[in-house]
Amino acid sequence: MNKTRLLGISLLILIMLGATIHTFAGGIAPLWTKETKAAIQWQKVTPLGQLLACTANGLHCFDVNTGDELWTLTELKNAPESSFETVSNSPFISISGMDKSLYIINPFEGKVLFSSKEAGLQQVNDKYFLYKNNKIMIIGLPNGSKNVELVMVDMNTGKKLWSKSGGFSLTSGVKDLGNDEVLITSAFYAMKLKTSTGEEIWKKAIDPKTANMAMLFSMLEGFATKMLTKDDLVAQLIIPESRPDMFMIAAQKKIQSQSTDSKGKTTTTITYHSVYMAFDLASGDHKWKGVVELQDPLGVSYAAPEGLIVCSSNNGNINMLKYDDGTTLLGKKGRGLSLKGPATGMAPLNGGKVLVVSERGSNSSITMLDPSTAAFTFEKAAKLGGIVSYTEILSGGILVGSDEEVNLLNTTSGEWFFEKSLKGGAGLIASNNEKEFIFNTKDGLLYQMEIGGTSLKAVNTLPLKFSGKEDPKTIEVTDNGILIKSDQNIALIDFQGNIKFNQYFPAPGVSGFRKALLIASAVRASFYTAAFTATSMACGAASQSIKVKDTDSKIAKGTTAGASVMFGEASLSGASYTASFIKQANQRFKATSETPNYMLIMTAVSSKDIKLIQVSKATGETLNTIQIGKDKDPIYDVDMVEGKLYYMKDAMKMECYKF
Repeated sequence: MNKTRLLGISLLILIMLGATIHTFAGGIAPLWTKETKAAIQWQKVTPLGQLLACTANGLHCFDVNTGDELWTLTELKNAPESSFETVSNSPFISISGMDKSLYIINPFEGKVLFSSKEAGLQQVNDKYFLYKNNKIMIIGLPNGSKNVELVMVDMNTGKKLWSKSGGFSLTSGVKDLGNDEVLITSAFYAMKLKTSTGEEIWKKAIDPKTANMAMLFSMLEGFATKMLTKDDLVAQLIIPESRPDMFMIAAQKKIQSQSTDSKGKTTTTITYHSVYMAFDLASGDHKWKGVVELQDPLGVSYAAPEGLIVCSSNNGNINMLKYDDGTTLLGKKGRGLSLKGPATGMAPLNGGKVLVVSERGSNSSITMLDPSTAAFTFEKAAKLGGIVSYTEILSGGILVGSDEEVNLLNTTSGEWFFEKSLKGGAGLIASNNEKEFIFNTKDGLLYQMEIGGTSLKAVNTLPLKFSGKEDPKTIEVTDNGILIKSDQNIALIDFQGNIKFNQYFPAPGVSGFRKALLIASAVRASFYTAAFTATSMACGAASQSIKVKDTDSKIAKGTTAGASVMFGEASLSGASYTASFIKQANQRFKATSETPNYMLIMTAVSSKDIKLIQVSKATGETLNTIQIGKDKDPIYDVDMVEGKLYYMKDAMKMECYKF
């Protein structure tokens, strides 16, 4: 071969090799690189995967696959990162501009759904999304005014439709009824309005005794608005699933009294009572002769078919109100039954029974109420260390997990099947179609139980222990075995009980490096939880956060069920603007159920050698590395569902990595 040609080929090979070395010097090559026109001050990935970034030119949204700019909102240039938040139970975000005006944005289209500046509001107190009516209801303070108003905004155009004053600062509940109607409740009244015009269909005082005292009612409402704050208002709006023709208001009443002793010293005593009233949803008519007042502060409630189960928030009293007339149904003379401490949550069980969890200091008690007999079915409540956050309905019993322990409850006797509760908590439970797996942090052993069984069997004999003073946080069933994880540790125990690997990656000395990664992991975990469990609230309860896993229930079936748990009525709306949201939400839930075969960990060999690594769940080996180096304050965000990292290489250069 000609020497010149050979030399040329050799040089070409060297150039190609050099390019390859350069491209992969940091681990993996970027999927795309974006040169921005202005320095990016901060960036965020929304729960549904949109990539947002703020610069001196505006708020930008980038295509996550190409880096192309999709939209820009110039009015949000230099917006403070601290004002960014995802709007609960919606696909939207809210953010404040430099002038502190509040904006609500549809990130799919870059559309401003609401601007407090355009609406003439100097302050926004509350916001409610009426998806059935395609409206946003805002409660806030108009410019130059001291009186709070309700403002209705068209969700498609962002235009203000109308505003209305009248005691809305103490709004306690809002229900979108569709058909151009919205139900609004406070501690003093309930009202139904037309969403298109603000026309009052009806307005009723909570107490029938004051229903005909319109002038006094108006004065009391105005006086209360000046004397009370939102923090003083504790109330619930409840529409029983078994009685959709009615609704109930449960509110807390503050009672203040003074006494003076013989020395002239005055003592002020404050106590709280709970009051309840039921209304006809169509007419607003009271269903009971008067309010039902119980001498306990308002706590957890649950709408059972037989009546509304109500609990005290400071002691163990539990009662049930009959829907037709408010009669108290539990205990001797309707005075209620006693739990071991105030109730914290309820979960519906098969046969109409209700699992009731209460707190005893840092521990929990669990019992079962049968509303049809108005009695507990257990002789004695079962005790569990920690605060219960998870229940799983199995054919053999109820698997109960707290933040400290796990055990299996015998629903016939009320006793625990496991002689000793397993330490570690609800995060260390995982299952497949055949078995439940629970890791016990006390002895370092993984236990398994047949889905329909009641006894445990240790999978491994050699205890598993993590490094870096970390305890296992979560476990996951994979094709190769049970993966056990913490922030910096990852281990695998195969189905034969062998510890296949146990890897530890030192954490960066500055905790801020891990912040975005941990937030991203939490977002993904919330998707996973919603996809496979339902909150007790979704089952008809109020003011509680116990997750209920029941694969046979209608709530737990289908990805749209998971979406409805996270996004409420937004995921059920048929409005055209939500089409992209529903598609994306379902894709995200599907992606969440198909868990990735890797784990992302931020680690550091030294303070100048910080890196984000992709670790194989099958082998524990590092698959890829993205070098962060000695960047003291890296601007990056992670999408754990899509497996993407967005990292600012410098102030005007964004890189996207796909794992």
